[in-house]
Amino acid sequence: MNYQKWNIPKSILTKTNTAFSEGRHETFVIWTASLKSTSSLCDIKRCIVPAQRPGFTGTGAYVHIEGHELNRIQFDNFDKGERSVVQLHTHPSANVIMSRLDLEWEVVKHIGALSIIVPYYGSRGLEEFSGVNVYERMEKGWRLWSKEEIRERLVVKSE
Repeated sequence: MNYQKWNIPKSILTKTNTAFSEGRHETFVIWTASLKSTSSLCDIKRCIVPAQRPGFTGTGAYVHIEGHELNRIQFDNFDKGERSVVQLHTHPSANVIMSRLDLEWEVVKHIGALSIIVPYYGSRGLEEFSGVNVYERMEKGWRLWSKEEIRERLVVKSE
C-alpha cells in the first residue's frame, strides 16, 4: 500500500533518537504500523531496535542484523497484527544517499515501505527530519522524496 501521510508519535521519535545516541556507529531502527490499515494514512505504532552489530570496512560503515533476529521481529509483528513499514539507519556523514550496501541489506522492502537515512550517526536527532533522505519503495526500486514531500508527508503527532 502506498500511504499519502505518515503519522509518527513523538514518543517514537524519542525512542529512535535514544537508539541513535547510544554510540558513534551506524544504527538501524524499524517502525511498524497496523497490518490491517486500508486508508492512505499510516499510523506508526512501534519503534523496534533490533539486536545488531555495527562495523567498518574499507568502503565505509555498516550495521548487520542476523537472520534469526529478523525472524523474531516478523513473528512479533504477526502476533501484534503489525507490519514493518519503515527502516531507518544512520550514516557517519552528511552523505545520506542510499549506498550499494544499503540496497543489498534492505530489511523493509515491500512496495510503499520507506527507508530513511539519517546523517552524522543520528547525533542531531530527527527534529523536522533535517538532513535526512527519505526513499519510498516503488515497483522498480527506491524513489527519493523531495524536501517538500518530507515536510508534507511525515507528520509528527504529540500524544
